[in-house]
Amino acid sequence: MGSVKQPRPWNVELTRLGVVGLPNVQFFPYDTLEARIAKPDRWKPSPERPGDGEDGEDEAVMVEQEAPAGLSGEPTYAFSHLTVPKEIAEPEPEKKIDLASALQYGQADGYPPLLSWVRQFTRKHLHPDVPYRGGPEVTLTVGSTDGFAKTLELFVNPWSPEVDDVRDRPGLLVEKFVYALALTQAMPKGVQTVPVEADDGGMKAYGIGGLQDLLANWDEKKGRRPHLLYTVT
Repeated sequence: MGSVKQPRPWNVELTRLGVVGLPNVQFFPYDTLEARIAKPDRWKPSPERPGDGEDGEDEAVMVEQEAPAGLSGEPTYAFSHLTVPKEIAEPEPEKKIDLASALQYGQADGYPPLLSWVRQFTRKHLHPDVPYRGGPEVTLTVGSTDGFAKTLELFVNPWSPEVDDVRDRPGLLVEKFVYALALTQAMPKGVQTVPVEADDGGMKAYGIGGLQDLLANWDEKKGRRPHLLYTVT
């Protein structure tokens, strides 16, 4: 009697090869990620105001250190060595720092260890007194322009002079001198940018052309009272 051939477990095989679900980690082209990380004492910082530096030095200066063993005694600068392995056994996503996670498909809100670190740094050092439950939340972006574009998507309804009433046009308060990329992001959505007078401390709160003056005397026939503010200072 012939033996009965068992069906091949295709689902197991395909999953192992990475065809089903996430790509197989074995096919990632990097085994480790290594770098020399500069320590804070690598630089002697520049003074906050010109002329306050020692011996007239107003620029940041790289501080030479003794070379670690293995560098032939050549002068070097303070650094530490960092190695990120390909894969580690860590069940907590926020603590799993390896290439298998960083190079893999992830969540829309970003790499969990990085998001966790940025959130913790923000709540502890940047905005420790914000009265939100659990502290302020953060969003990872690829830069300020990307972040500003996401902000406009969230808070602005696109406006067109051909189909919309001028009284519905959204407004954005900006400093009199503003980055051009902020304007190019706002213009396609029909946002009216409203320049505010500024001084050494940033936007002026009072006086002609200041925030109070513009908002208190706003003419809604020219658009909605601005509900967003973009500031650099």
